[in-house]
Amino acid sequence: MDSHLKYLLKKYNLHLQYGPSHEKGCIVKTPDGFPDLLMVKEGLSDEETEKVILHEVGHAKNDDYNHRDYKYSYITRVVCEDGADDFVIKERIRQFVALNNEPSQANYVNLAHSIGTNDYDKVRSELLRYIPNKKA
Repeated sequence: MDSHLKYLLKKYNLHLQYGPSHEKGCIVKTPDGFPDLLMVKEGLSDEETEKVILHEVGHAKNDDYNHRDYKYSYITRVVCEDGADDFVIKERIRQFVALNNEPSQANYVNLAHSIGTNDYDKVRSELLRYIPNKKA
C-alpha cells in the first residue's frame, strides 16, 4: 500500500481490515477512542482494493450521518455515495497529475473510465483545476 493511502487512513482514524464480505468495503464504527474499521473484501485486485479504500475514506471525510439515516433514507445514501465518489475522482486525478501527466492533454472520458466512473463532467472539472487560467 502506498504512503498516501496510509496517510489518509491515519488522518481519518481508520484501521484497515481484510476479510470475507458481501460488500467490497464498508466502515464499521467503533467506540470513541478507537479507530473505526475500514473493512475491505479479501481477494480484490490491488487496483480495486485501492479504489475501495479511497471510496471508504471519502465516506469518513464527508459523511456526517446516523447509520440508520443511511440505511433507510435514499437521499442520505445518494448524497453520501456521491461525496465518496467525488473523493475518489479527486484523489485519482491528483495521482494522475503527480505522475507528471499533462492535464491539458488528458482525454477525460478515458480517464473517467480508468477511474471507474461515468461522471465525465466531474472528471473534466477536476482536471481543469490543474490547468492555469481554465474554468470548468
